[in-house]
Amino acid sequence: MIPVDLTASRSSYLWEATLKGEGMRQEKSFRSEAAVITTGLAMGESPRWHDGKLWVSDWGAQEILAIDSLGHRQALGQTSFELPVCIDWLPNGSLLIVAGRENRVMRQEANGSLVTYANLRNISDEAWNEIVVDGRGNAYINGGSGVIALVKGDGSVRQVAGDLAFPNGMAITPDNKTLVIAESYGRKLTAFDIDIGGSLSNRRV
Repeated sequence: MIPVDLTASRSSYLWEATLKGEGMRQEKSFRSEAAVITTGLAMGESPRWHDGKLWVSDWGAQEILAIDSLGHRQALGQTSFELPVCIDWLPNGSLLIVAGRENRVMRQEANGSLVTYANLRNISDEAWNEIVVDGRGNAYINGGSGVIALVKGDGSVRQVAGDLAFPNGMAITPDNKTLVIAESYGRKLTAFDIDIGGSLSNRRV
């Protein structure tokens, strides 16, 4: 077991007034203090802030945890698959979990059970990694052989990008127009435009 601490940031602002020639300039500096909110994770990954809680995948325990600001933990139960790699939510609130080694995306039902939301094996039978969902319900999953797959709300799956050097963390801008992905081996952030149908274009660093 590898002990992992998650820290929450307690922030304060320090205002300073500085005389500059004939005028006065007011400066705001940011000061942050870290506080441990939970310990004992086997291997914590994919931290997400959702519905007032910090959510994290504990790979070693095969669990998804929700942790409030006081450190109270709620486990969603142990997954039947080996690694709950990454998580995100559909606009309707349904939780999606990447079962990376099984080449699947799982969805949590209202009763807590997990069902297959998408099968990614036809795109790649290598392990899958990160997921991000936009405001239209398009789910983007990366990994495999350096690709990004798009899972639409109707269940269709297709590849929308490739030739990525170890695709890792992803984010989508609030206007749903740009996807940014970290290429770990490439040591760069790569951006794509998102069109109305979910396809990616205009790749740039």
